Amino acid sequence: MLSNQNMLILLIMIIAVPLLCSTSLLKLDHIYASIDSVTNTTSEKSIPVYMITTRGDLKFPDPVKKNDGYNNKYQFSDINQLKSECPAEIAIFVHGWGNDEFKAKERLDRVKMSLENNSYSIPLIGLSWPSDTSWPAAKLIAKENGPKLANFIIDYVDTCKHQYKKDTIVRLISHSLGARVLLSTLDYLNTNSTWNNNGYKIESVHLLGAAVDNEEVSKNPLDIDGNSTLKHAFGKAIQDEVIRFYNLFSPEDNMLQPKPFKPDNYIYEVYPSPFYENDLALGQSGKDPTIDIQNQVSTPPYYEINVQNQIPAIRNADAMEDKHYLLCSSGICEFTKKGNYDPGLCGGYILDPICRVGIGDNHGGYIGFRNLDNVNLLKDDGAMNIVVKNWESPK
Repeated sequence: MLSNQNMLILLIMIIAVPLLCSTSLLKLDHIYASIDSVTNTTSEKSIPVYMITTRGDLKFPDPVKKNDGYNNKYQFSDINQLKSECPAEIAIFVHGWGNDEFKAKERLDRVKMSLENNSYSIPLIGLSWPSDTSWPAAKLIAKENGPKLANFIIDYVDTCKHQYKKDTIVRLISHSLGARVLLSTLDYLNTNSTWNNNGYKIESVHLLGAAVDNEEVSKNPLDIDGNSTLKHAFGKAIQDEVIRFYNLFSPEDNMLQPKPFKPDNYIYEVYPSPFYENDLALGQSGKDPTIDIQNQVSTPPYYEINVQNQIPAIRNADAMEDKHYLLCSSGICEFTKKGNYDPGLCGGYILDPICRVGIGDNHGGYIGFRNLDNVNLLKDDGAMNIVVKNWESPK
């Protein structure tokens, strides 16, 4: 028979061993998540999502009402209610080129899931703008949408301040050509009397894979190459209107990188540099190193972060089938590759295409990757963990 002392030791062991095992498993789970980024996750706390649109050539962004979000996962929240509540901070996301209404919702939902995965709860607004057109037309439309978004921001911040006596932080995020929308937004704010007389500022801006020229962050208009009616020196607006401005770029971004299929002698696919724009992209190379020091935006507010290693070698970020435009006998032909490679990951000639993906290649992956087995889940959060890190611990 066990003594009272031995009985006590046995009882302690019975209680302690399961607890130790449980703690170990929790630690292993945490390590696994940090190594494999975000695998097949859903969030316990859902971020409220709103959408505004300028489609149909609207002069002021209209709220998207009584409409389902991506894949009918949820209803968009009421933007008018948000204006009356005036939470401490909001985030606005602007998508890139070639997005119809459905793709605009998909991009916004991916940002939502990536923020939720990083446990950052913030009301999220998506701007749906008519980027589903040719590249030359989309660039101009992006510029024209800047003042429209700026007026929405001014109305929101000013209403919260003067009608509801609340200060609110505004954070801006863009992907790809959405960068031109945001830069044009800042340029408009820089000349708006209501904004400047009240001393309003944008708390943070994150450009992800910015499809704009790398000299456009200069303060000097003489640094700008090419079409001066479209392109602009946004440095002064960045300096004056933003508390923290982050350019997140990937040198291996296939949509922005000159000749990504070299040395195989395959040309790259769509963006801009140098074939369409005859320049380098801010989202691939970072700011132009030839900008004189006096024409550069100071740090702060300007920061650059190479996020190549945050974009894994996954060929499909949005779980959709995409068209590619490759060389053929008649010039350029449409091509669809089985296996659902994202734009920029296939190049060369229509009769002998090459498709491949490496770390940092996928232009669509900055905002995260969907799980191809269940599109309502997130496989990886791309560079969005860096965005959240910058929000939580500004440099």
